Amino acid sequence: MDTTTGSGEEIEACPSCGARLGGRAECQRAFDELSALSSTSPVRASVHNLLVDAFAMQHTEEYGRSAKSYIAHLTALCCSVDAPGDQKLYWGIGRWLNGPVRLARPADISMRGTMTVADARAIQDAADYTQVVRRWARTVWAAYADQQETARRWLQQVRDHLASAHGVRR
Repeated sequence: MDTTTGSGEEIEACPSCGARLGGRAECQRAFDELSALSSTSPVRASVHNLLVDAFAMQHTEEYGRSAKSYIAHLTALCCSVDAPGDQKLYWGIGRWLNGPVRLARPADISMRGTMTVADARAIQDAADYTQVVRRWARTVWAAYADQQETARRWLQQVRDHLASAHGVRR
């Protein structure tokens, strides 16, 4: 991606994810545009939650301030990678966190993935877009390597919570 303006000036990077779109406000604008486009196409809508969780985990200063927000997005990202398509499990994360769960918020990491919202924004074709969003989410997930086992434990707690809510014994 070109990181300069037509006049040769460097485009400001987002301080959270590094996207060279013109700073944090332009990064947010790109995310908002992609979120809006999710409602215009079933194909784009199919990766909307992945878009939200990848973006949130690259912008934890805003979208992961509280322990529950951080944990919700990291666990959702884990679910999307480890259990793709399991909507019951994905939506169970919020119900699990709404209960009497006491968890500590992990520390922010500095490098949050090799792709950003700028990569997704650059794609016009809906089918290509879904592949790019999935790839982006995998790079964000990979960046959280030190927190993956913790997220997997949380996802198991979600499974256990869902099973106990439905009277299933393990």
